[in-house]
Amino acid sequence: MGDLAKAVAPLEEDAVEVRELRKIVERIDTEIEARMEEIEAIGADVLELHGDLDDQIAEYDYMAVEQSVASLGGLVDMERVLPSMDAVLLLTALRDDEPVPDLTLPLSSFEKQEVLEHPQLSQEDLDRAFEAALARADQRWEEVWGDHPWEDLEERDSKRAEERADTEREAIKNRAGRAGAHIMELIGYIGDTLWPDLVEALEAGARKRAVQVLAAACAAAQEAEPAYKLYEVNLSVQYESSPMSLGAMGEFLSDAEAWLMSPKAE
Repeated sequence: MGDLAKAVAPLEEDAVEVRELRKIVERIDTEIEARMEEIEAIGADVLELHGDLDDQIAEYDYMAVEQSVASLGGLVDMERVLPSMDAVLLLTALRDDEPVPDLTLPLSSFEKQEVLEHPQLSQEDLDRAFEAALARADQRWEEVWGDHPWEDLEERDSKRAEERADTEREAIKNRAGRAGAHIMELIGYIGDTLWPDLVEALEAGARKRAVQVLAAACAAAQEAEPAYKLYEVNLSVQYESSPMSLGAMGEFLSDAEAWLMSPKAE
């Protein structure tokens, strides 16, 4: 082997090693990008679910709302998301020659008071607002009609009862509407607030913060199930109060109920 060949050989070996290292880095970059896209896609899916729910609640399609809430649990799943998060953090540290992050911190290490608070609503909250609406209506009635010189007290009582019934039906509708809006608020909180924070924490390599945000997202997603039950109960009361206030869904349910209650020919 000539002197030139001897000099070139190590350079060729170095070039091969560089190409191999570059391929490894590219594979790491590809894997990081794929995992990040998977995590970001969950946030996009949650926002899409939020948009679907807007239409479903507006149409009183409670069955579709229930399915959407069930889908949320499949999207915001700690066992699905946490391994992808840790893969991103570990591969990024290896690629950038940084200290390997501590991956031993589980979700259970966060006490309840440390988890970010999500929107909450109870039947008691709804009932307080309902009673307050009726009280305001009574006060307004007194302000308008209290000093009116009624010649017929039965007419007064009839008018008051009629307006009270209208007010109660509207308050019942608003109560169910607020329960539906609470589901929307929970899902919007996950998609608009928590998931961007989660992605930002991952990009910064802040695992503790990322896990904390994931814990908050999972807690909010779990809250969506009882939130649906709250919505279902109050929507049922609205249907009983005024079936046609549910639009096409109310008409469908009324027809189905009438068919079920009708006598069957033997």
